[in-house]
Amino acid sequence: MNKKLLYLAENYDLVIGDTFELFYRGVVRSMNPYKYYIYVTSPKGRPYPRYYTYTPGVGEEGDYPLTITLYDDFGNALDTATTNLHVVKPARPKKKMNILCVGDSITFNGVWPYEGYRRFTKDDGAPVGLGFKDSLNFIGTMQKEEVGYEGYGGWQWRHFVKNEAVSTTSSVWIEVESHNLDENDQHSTWKSNNLQWVLESIEEKKLKFKRGPGNYSCLPTIGEVFTNVDGGIHTGDIKVSKYYFEKGNPFYDEELDGPNFKKYCLDNNFEGIDYLYVLLTWNGQYKPFNEDFSHFEPFIVEFINRAKEDFPNIKVRLIGIHSPSIDGGIAANYGASGMYSDVFGEVTTAFNYDLYLENLCKRDEYKDFCRYIDMKAQFDVEYNMPAAMYKVNMRNEKLERIGTNGVHPTMEGYLQIGDVFYRALVADMEKEA
Repeated sequence: MNKKLLYLAENYDLVIGDTFELFYRGVVRSMNPYKYYIYVTSPKGRPYPRYYTYTPGVGEEGDYPLTITLYDDFGNALDTATTNLHVVKPARPKKKMNILCVGDSITFNGVWPYEGYRRFTKDDGAPVGLGFKDSLNFIGTMQKEEVGYEGYGGWQWRHFVKNEAVSTTSSVWIEVESHNLDENDQHSTWKSNNLQWVLESIEEKKLKFKRGPGNYSCLPTIGEVFTNVDGGIHTGDIKVSKYYFEKGNPFYDEELDGPNFKKYCLDNNFEGIDYLYVLLTWNGQYKPFNEDFSHFEPFIVEFINRAKEDFPNIKVRLIGIHSPSIDGGIAANYGASGMYSDVFGEVTTAFNYDLYLENLCKRDEYKDFCRYIDMKAQFDVEYNMPAAMYKVNMRNEKLERIGTNGVHPTMEGYLQIGDVFYRALVADMEKEA
């Protein structure tokens, strides 16, 4: 078993004028990192009890070392690690860059891709954006305002390589005993269990509906009746006898039996892919204290290799996962049995998986166009995971904070992931300026 205590990535992106925070929970592999004396040294920034922080000022572009050493109560050094803080000045790329963000349920709502886009291209909000308008084009079949992306709850690497999962953008076919719909009713809008569907294809005993606005759940419930909301000339209720979803890996090509990024772009009228940012996967991490991720590797390799084959100049960024809830969220979701119920085992697996991604990016075949982004060190797992106030015990009315979700952040957490993405985006676009 790997007995490392400190997991600092080789590099962290920092941006002039932006506050960088490195949380000890995200770099010290311990259920209680504060049992150690955490000694931080760097020519810049300030170490506080839970985190180190540095807001680079104008003219501070460059690279700065940061070293963390863990000591016990007798002054014995237990582990030490050093990283590089790479500070860049924001710059507009010479040409508009096509960005594709891919992920699972952490990406599903589009918050982190949108926040990175907002901070780079717009000039409002908090923190105030850079205002580099028309510099980035976010592609994807899912949309959050003008930002496209691909984010599907429950998906792992293999789901973006093969065609095994129902997509949150997949259409639904319903079988009916009879109907009176014709071409005049195409593109009319219908509702089933408060979700909107748009009529796309009409057959004698079958109707195909694509997703309406806001209809992005992985397995939406289909009711017994579709009710017309808008459009069409035949607006009577449609009774459903059976339904099924189209499988929906947006990159899948049957001839290749795998992803085809060039076809994906052609089918959706996308110009191409310059940068591919991937945030996967909390799904499939079934072993606590795991160090073996061979079940992911064939699919990661195929996904990256196909992207490189289709777009030889592509840059791939693998974003690490954050740690799971450490204050009750795991118990709330998974109880006291099964592999996911082992809180520290899952924390350790997350640390090891992120190290695996970082090392993969350093391989000879990938090092020139891939790099790892360490998100967990910049994510405040203590305060940016869902929680509620509960009685400290059944005989005492005092309240304490208890986690309510194992791996999905609060909105503040999603935005914090967006900040990590923003820093990576600025560092990448500086090279394109």
